[in-house]
Amino acid sequence: MTVTEPTTSARTLVLTETVDRLSTATSSAQVTAIVAAAVRALTGADGATFVLREDDQCFYADENAIAPLWKGSRFPVTACVSGWSMLHRQTVVIADIYDDDRVPHDAYRPTFVSSLCMAPIRSSDPIGVLGAYWAEPHVAEPEVVRHLEVLANSTAVALENLELRGAIARRSAERDQEAARADELDAAMHSLVHDLRGPLGAMMGFSELVADGTATDVASAAAYAHSALGAGQRMSDQIDRMLSVYRLSTEPLHIEPVDLSAVAEGIAADLRVQGRADGVIIEIEPAIRVSADPAMVHLLLSNLFDNAVKYTSTTDDAAIRLRCVGSDGAFRTIEVSDNGVGFDATDPDRVFRPLTRLHSADEFPGTGLGLASVSRIVALHGGAVSASGAKGVGAAFTFSLPTA
Repeated sequence: MTVTEPTTSARTLVLTETVDRLSTATSSAQVTAIVAAAVRALTGADGATFVLREDDQCFYADENAIAPLWKGSRFPVTACVSGWSMLHRQTVVIADIYDDDRVPHDAYRPTFVSSLCMAPIRSSDPIGVLGAYWAEPHVAEPEVVRHLEVLANSTAVALENLELRGAIARRSAERDQEAARADELDAAMHSLVHDLRGPLGAMMGFSELVADGTATDVASAAAYAHSALGAGQRMSDQIDRMLSVYRLSTEPLHIEPVDLSAVAEGIAADLRVQGRADGVIIEIEPAIRVSADPAMVHLLLSNLFDNAVKYTSTTDDAAIRLRCVGSDGAFRTIEVSDNGVGFDATDPDRVFRPLTRLHSADEFPGTGLGLASVSRIVALHGGAVSASGAKGVGAAFTFSLPTA
């Protein structure tokens, strides 16, 4: 049986149309499908494969053929003819596959293939191969081989363009993230300035009362000085907490197995000693083990428990609960919930923004930085964090950490 190869004008048209389609391809799957179909149209072959090199393996990424070939299979680069083509940076033309030692005959016997032609994708440093296969003995004409090589080089350009597009998209996303962080920092700085003006004003006011002689006795002067010191301490706390949030991104992680339940029990014990958890029911599920930085995990749970104690302080029968709510093998999902005053959950992500308060400082004092720390700590461990709640019902904070 004689194989009819496309005419020169037909091959030129195929190449032109394929290059045009490749210029608009947005994924490697599109590229492999377009090229596999083009190989058959260009050569008149009964089958075509698109092979990519993955380290020391040849991966048959796609195919277009009259019968199944090897799509999805992997073979050692030294054990197949496609690997030979890449390693030697040469196009291969084989009239009889059973008369060539470069062909793994056992892999070909279940197929229809009698003859083949393979061209490396990028001749200087091949990243793959385009293969054309015929069911009848056939030797591809030199002009057909040359057109297949041109298609292979065009494919290399398309793949490189995809990689470049991906790099640009990643860089653009990084710039967007950097811009978002800059906006967040700018907003945080404005909020910090606003929050510091309160205690600063108090310090200046009380100091002025002492300085201008308004305090006519020792007791009054001491009271004013005590108030000024208190305002200064609030300012210092605010600055320290703000710095701690932004230091989190630069401190190296020291990952080790951590018993999260034991950490929570220690924090709960401290709260009881301080008298802050009097009358609060604290339930902690035992043996929740994660792989994390112990110091950061302690800070994470301290912030969540501090919040829970604070926002249940006006609640009868206050209760706080820590439990594991799921696991996917790689991460454990943990929830800290309470039955306190809760919050409006229309924008739950807002609670993790630095210096965000859902209640006034008069109702519940705080720096507005604890949950921002929680979010950063979880992100540094590769996990996710979320919040849910309802006013007058309570709040729940869910986060994931790597499984120990």
